[in-house]
Amino acid sequence: MEAQTTEIDTILTHWKHDKSNLIEILQDIQERYRHIPLQIANTLAEELDVPLKRIFHIATFYKGFSLKPRGKHTICVCTGTACHVKGGTRILENIKRELSVEEGGTTDDLLFSLESVRCVGCCGLAPVVTVDGEVYGGTSSVKIKRILDEQRKNEQAR
Repeated sequence: MEAQTTEIDTILTHWKHDKSNLIEILQDIQERYRHIPLQIANTLAEELDVPLKRIFHIATFYKGFSLKPRGKHTICVCTGTACHVKGGTRILENIKRELSVEEGGTTDDLLFSLESVRCVGCCGLAPVVTVDGEVYGGTSSVKIKRILDEQRKNEQAR
């Protein structure tokens, strides 16, 4: 708890305890904790003298924020027209089975979060999957399984 308080103090100091920087403060908290914990939202409300309701409004309005813990790695499967036609939806279903997670969910080990997106702007590479923003074009279920296995292997090596 004390370490968390120190980290929040550091973030608030960086942003000069200025409530006009609330979104940036929330971005730093999201990056550090992979979600906006209720206890931290309460602390921000007190420290910045903003209503807790405002913090929750921002945290639920912007897709970049989450009130539930997110995975260390974010997998986005494009289901836009070109990717859909070339099997993007099938790849999404296979990833859901492989990870035992629903779209918009996070694996129990907090390693992966899975999202479906309408377009990543790489239609010529369809079907496209991104992992932490890295684009993988011409994907298949076999290729995705290798990518996920590599991510798991890298995590175990740390």
